[in-house]
Amino acid sequence: MTKKIGIGISILIAILLIGGGSYYFLNKPANVSEPKEQIEIGNNNDESVQNALIVYFSVPETNDPNKEMTTEEENSTVIIDGEVLGNTEYVAMLINEYTGADIYRIEPETPYTTNHEELVDQALEEQNNNTRPAIKSRITNFDDYEIIYLGYPIWWSDLPQIIYSFMDLYDFSGKTVIPFSTHGGSGLARTVQTIQSYLPTATIEQNAFTLSRNNMETAPEEVRNWLQEINQVR
Repeated sequence: MTKKIGIGISILIAILLIGGGSYYFLNKPANVSEPKEQIEIGNNNDESVQNALIVYFSVPETNDPNKEMTTEEENSTVIIDGEVLGNTEYVAMLINEYTGADIYRIEPETPYTTNHEELVDQALEEQNNNTRPAIKSRITNFDDYEIIYLGYPIWWSDLPQIIYSFMDLYDFSGKTVIPFSTHGGSGLARTVQTIQSYLPTATIEQNAFTLSRNNMETAPEEVRNWLQEINQVR
């Protein structure tokens, strides 16, 4: 009996070591859907930024700049040059402008609703069920990038579940991940620590960026200052 227990403990330790000691790693679902589309990112000729990729997820709750928006629609969007952008999308575009990094938007295979109440309920249900929403496309040249900016809104004080889907799809070993987010009052909500636990073989930038939906007008200055702090402005 003692020998069997000892073998069992040894196997458990081996599993923990393989998984980087991460609770999240051991609880990654096995049924992650493979994206149907394969795409290659970037035609960047600037050698100084060829190794950086901005990945973001954003759900603006309307795409019509001319309508009379509800409070929820205004909270989730920014209008730039007559175009409606999601808050996180806007921050991603600014990072692209200031760094020259390539950019990729995470799109679900089945689009999220733009109805605020339904979206809130769906986000909570996905979180409670540890769902991995299917992503529309896979980046074929992901391994070419050394730096990954990872952007997301804060949903129910956590990452949106589709961000977990994205992290499940790729090998982040040896990469530097730089988180950025937008929120409605919860700041980063420990998402940096969550990413660190989920991607134990990557280096996670601890000085992550976050901006309240109430302060989006300050985004250009705030994003530039942050990128200067982490030495990423070109």
